[in-house]
Amino acid sequence: MNIHKRTRLTLLDRQEIWRLYQTRTWKVTQLAERFRVSRPTLYEVLKRARLQEFAPPRDSTN
Repeated sequence: MNIHKRTRLTLLDRQEIWRLYQTRTWKVTQLAERFRVSRPTLYEVLKRARLQEFAPPRDSTN
């Protein structure tokens, strides 16, 4: 899988965020600080995780 060089979160990071979020012991702000991303980015990760889309979308030009 090709990941854009500016991608801050790997597939494993996204899965870990979802796992920690589901434990209900981590707040969004805490997760954002731990993974060094903004809260809006984290909300986008959680939104995609709810839809089972952990991997970034594939580039249609490949």
